[in-house]
This record gives sequence, structure tokens and C-alpha cells, in this order.
Amino acid sequence: MGKQRRKFDVDFKKQLVRELESGVPLNELASRYQIYPSLIPKWQKHFNQGLFVDKPSGRELALEKELERYKTKVAELVMEIEHLKKLENWIQRQRKLNTSVITAKNLGEFQKDVKS
Repeated sequence: MGKQRRKFDVDFKKQLVRELESGVPLNELASRYQIYPSLIPKWQKHFNQGLFVDKPSGRELALEKELERYKTKVAELVMEIEHLKKLENWIQRQRKLNTSVITAKNLGEFQKDVKS
């Protein structure tokens, strides 16, 4: 079975690059942290090019996905609330029309009562 590759986080890489740039010898850093000496100059190159970006972890990605679901749900609920408010206003307007003594809308109902 082969060696298992270690993964180093961005902060660790930045720390090593800073130590190297502060004058600590490359071989000393490599032996202190038990890594290949060729990695540190590669990290230094990436650091100077601005390529060190923290990738979101699996948990962060899952939380972002959950957040998007919640945002979508909130948007749906806000739309539903707005629709219900409009419906409530419409119902109130209809009730006002129906409670008038005589309107064009309910004139027929009053005439039925008179004929009976």
C-alpha cells in the first residue's frame, strides 16, 4: 500500500511561506514540518500569485445549499403572504359592496324580495 497524501490547509502554507521569506532556511522548514523541500517554493509561487484561496469544506457547502433552500422557501412564503393580503383586501371590498343598501350588484336580490 502506498503512502497516504497529507493535505495542508491554506493557513499552514501561508505560515511556511512567511517563515521562508523571513529568512528561515528551506531545508530547516522541510525537516521541522516533515514535508518535501520542493513543496515550499511551489507554495511560495502560488502565494505570490494570489492563488491561495480557502476552498469551502463539505459542511460549508451543505450549509450554503441549506441556506439557498431556506431563501427560496422564504421567497415563496412572502409571495403567498402578499397574495393573501390582496385576497383579504378584495374580500373586504366585496363585503362593503354587499352591505350597501342598494347597488347595481345586489339590485336583483332586492327586487326578488319585493316580488315575493
